[in-house]
Amino acid sequence: MFAKAVPVTKTVLTRIAVLATIGVLGGTGVASLASQDPEGHRSSLRATAILTDGTARSITLQGVGCNLSMCSRVAIENVKLDRLWLDGLTSIREISQGPAGSVKAILRFKDGSERNESIISGNRVLYVEGRRGAIERLDITSLARIDFPETSK
Repeated sequence: MFAKAVPVTKTVLTRIAVLATIGVLGGTGVASLASQDPEGHRSSLRATAILTDGTARSITLQGVGCNLSMCSRVAIENVKLDRLWLDGLTSIREISQGPAGSVKAILRFKDGSERNESIISGNRVLYVEGRRGAIERLDITSLARIDFPETSK
């Protein structure tokens, strides 16, 4: 009924030690890579979202993506597939529906420049931290504008 006891030998102990080391080191490497952006851009950005009905809402932007999943925590892509760094923005305004699910908007950058951009449909959903810490999806076309406070990089 009971399993036969296996004697603990040097080989068994070595295998356990190797597996434990791989688990600890492998897990540490994955976690540290996932939490760092190689180009030094920030995520979890505080912002004020103004909905199309005029309601203002303080949010923490965790990233962008589509309805199914978040694609990036630090950048939004235009239809030319250029990465536009979220932490380099001061505002997104004049938001409207574009062709093929894209979104047209004027992006204002920290250096004072502004650009008309078409954001790909795969980046039209904002992933924001909700009031109770849960991640919520917010379609960018439900907003009139987003303002990011002036903070240094």
